[in-house]
Amino acid sequence: MPVLTLPSVPAPAGMGIELLTNKNVLVSALGGDEQERQRKGSRYALTFTMPPMSYVTSMAWDDLNAEGATVLMAVYQPGFDVGSPGTPRVNGAGQGGIFLTVDGLTPGYVVRKGQFLNVVTLGRHYLYRAAADATANASGQAQIQLRTMLRFPPQDNDVVKLAVPMIEGFVRDMKSWEVGVDRLVAIQFKVRERS
Repeated sequence: MPVLTLPSVPAPAGMGIELLTNKNVLVSALGGDEQERQRKGSRYALTFTMPPMSYVTSMAWDDLNAEGATVLMAVYQPGFDVGSPGTPRVNGAGQGGIFLTVDGLTPGYVVRKGQFLNVVTLGRHYLYRAAADATANASGQAQIQLRTMLRFPPQDNDVVKLAVPMIEGFVRDMKSWEVGVDRLVAIQFKVRERS
């Protein structure tokens, strides 16, 4: 299945963040406490609203109409300075759960709570979000707590993208490709990670 990279220009005017949860909610039939169990499989869907653009500029976005392909789109984090994270990689194979151990970070680099990141395993971008601040030690290692469980066990030295995280998935809820009377094109679409 081909993976098509969407343009980075223009930047989105807005982005909606949706967590597609796979949690299990247990409700007692006798009126007891509710419980939630985290399970593998929770993922993200991001809705992008693009600024009005000329028809010629919009032509570069035609991959939104591709059938049977997934797309890669940069996650919009306006006003957030990622800084210099270094070249982070997964530190150790077979990791699971909500913690990801990485190395190759710039010593002292802080992965911020709410910051998006990718783990690229077997060429596929898995999108995660940090659940708490994590600071790299003097060796460039850190343990990042994730908002959702790892969906696929990463391999040792898999790339961890902090500088420009991407969402990889299918285009859903594509609004009509409308050319207005002002000759500008308005585009809104959702990229939903595959499970």
